[in-house]
Amino acid sequence: MSTSLTTTCRDINELLPPARLAVQLLFQECFKAGIKNIFITETYRSQERQKYLYEQGRTRPGTIVTWTLNSNHKSRLAWPSTIFI
Repeated sequence: MSTSLTTTCRDINELLPPARLAVQLLFQECFKAGIKNIFITETYRSQERQKYLYEQGRTRPGTIVTWTLNSNHKSRLAWPSTIFI
């Protein structure tokens, strides 16, 4: 998958297999509990995108959205999600 600095990747297929399995299990358990509205905010980030996000609120306008240049998103092991109840 090609990514850009400004495009958010929400594709769980971009995660490593163990992380992808964890997301699938999370979804299954949520569905069993009657929670249907789950939103993955981002999966994979390139180093360039991570740097771009890190600059936000520091050297570029906007609110700070990340505290590190070395995120688990780069290693395909992160998938923050929001559950709407």
